[in-house]
Amino acid sequence: MLWQAPTDPPEVQPFEADSGTTAGRFLLRVILSVRRVSVPAALAAIVWQVGEAAVPVVMGLAIDRALATGDAGQLVLWLGVLVALYIVLTVAAKFAVQLTAYAIQLLQHRLRSSLSTGVLHPVGGGAHAPDGGVVSVMTNDVARLANGVQLVIMPIARIMTIGFIAVSLLRTHWLLGLAVLVGAPLAVWLMGVLSERLSRDTREYQGLLATTVGLATDVVAGYRVVKGMRAETEATRRYRQASQETLVGAKRNAGLLGRFLMGSGVVTGTFVAAVMGLAGWFAVDGQLSVGGLIAAVGLAQALLPQIQSIANDSIPNLAGSRASSARILDVLKTDVTAAPEADDAARPVVQQLPVLEVSTPTATIRVEPGELVGVRTDDLTAARIAEALLDPREPGGEVAVRLDGIAARALTAQEYRSRVTFTPHRVMLFSGTIRDNLTATAATPELVTAAVRAAACGDFAADLDLPVGEDGNRFSGGQLQRLALARALASDAPVLVLHDPTTAVDSVTEHTIAKRLRDVRAGRSTLLITSSPALLGSCDHVVDLLEDAPIRARTTL
Repeated sequence: MLWQAPTDPPEVQPFEADSGTTAGRFLLRVILSVRRVSVPAALAAIVWQVGEAAVPVVMGLAIDRALATGDAGQLVLWLGVLVALYIVLTVAAKFAVQLTAYAIQLLQHRLRSSLSTGVLHPVGGGAHAPDGGVVSVMTNDVARLANGVQLVIMPIARIMTIGFIAVSLLRTHWLLGLAVLVGAPLAVWLMGVLSERLSRDTREYQGLLATTVGLATDVVAGYRVVKGMRAETEATRRYRQASQETLVGAKRNAGLLGRFLMGSGVVTGTFVAAVMGLAGWFAVDGQLSVGGLIAAVGLAQALLPQIQSIANDSIPNLAGSRASSARILDVLKTDVTAAPEADDAARPVVQQLPVLEVSTPTATIRVEPGELVGVRTDDLTAARIAEALLDPREPGGEVAVRLDGIAARALTAQEYRSRVTFTPHRVMLFSGTIRDNLTATAATPELVTAAVRAAACGDFAADLDLPVGEDGNRFSGGQLQRLALARALASDAPVLVLHDPTTAVDSVTEHTIAKRLRDVRAGRSTLLITSSPALLGSCDHVVDLLEDAPIRARTTL
């Protein structure tokens, strides 16, 4: 339909932040990044607000030039002007509201994309599972910061409207206009002073809220572990303590907000009452006509919501946006720095299909190009190998990873990940359809079909457009594992590492997967960390790292 947003979200560039970026600068960068939408929205808002303020002016002119003189032609003229004014301001209001909502949605999309990139692909390549606090940043703080775009739309429109009111009052009586020109900036300045404490406390409260939300998210995500450790009492105590601290912060913040609104109401009310009283005095003194008095009183009444909106909406919005800007910056910034770039001639060269070597304290696992190598080991060693393969640049590990004899930590994150793909044991699916999950990283559509067959997903994934549900809750554990395996196989990674990909799969299906795995990975290297006899039986070589078995390598017949 006309004027509707596109079905697919637009492609956006992530926001960047370095160590010198402040919360204020980042806020300004964010709200100015959608100028193609916010500028038309601001223009429409100016027409809307100025049009509303112009209504009493038109009415005053109609009274003086039509009713007071009894001229029917003038009455029809000014009624027509009034109707046209209402049509214009109504249309402008509609466009201003729609464009503002669209700008907010664009910013939320870009901010969440930036956070996702920063959390999942941080500078330096260190990827760690985000804690529950990121949930609050992704929701509450993103919404507050995106709402900051209104600071360049409605406040500008209201300031322009105040200027229009001042000019109109100057034409009515110079002293009334002068009072607005001097008093309005003074009133806004006083309200800014009153908001300082509120701004500082808002950031503190949002931090407490994020901590509580993060704790609740972590407890829910790890509920089985908490239950297994019988730590329900301790988990409840910690959440209750965090919740109480947040409640105290919420009450304090609400109290400060209430005192700010009361103080700003006194300031604006006193100022507008003074303007209206001055207009009434001039009317009694004969310096204003009846139409002039109506126009002056109407303009003074139109002035009140403009200043109150700046005080009650824009200033608290600025405080919340600045606080959320600082919190989002804390997530985007990272202490991990990228490896210094060397000259192209001096950089180590790794083949697209390299030799993978994983050195443990007891043995070295070597995967030649095109080989399928299995590793049988205990859970602790498997976890250490998995951690090293997922993030080889993490310092202090006992496991070292090399590609073509070059330490993986000497490569950039892009170079390493373009060659090695690691599929963890824990299955994570995105909301959407099976097709959405499989094609997200698929090399070709044909490989998706081959991967589905190799992972034995045909019994439940014949229709790739079936929804997977939230975190894949429409499928069983075994089905989820097979989908995750199919997604990994569809990526056609030069070196693919699989960590226990079939622990929830029945033995018959597991044998089927073992038979098909070699064909779908032909010409590519695969490292399989598993204790499954069926999967190990399909490997070219098996390295056994269990303490009760000698380290051996055997060739599959």
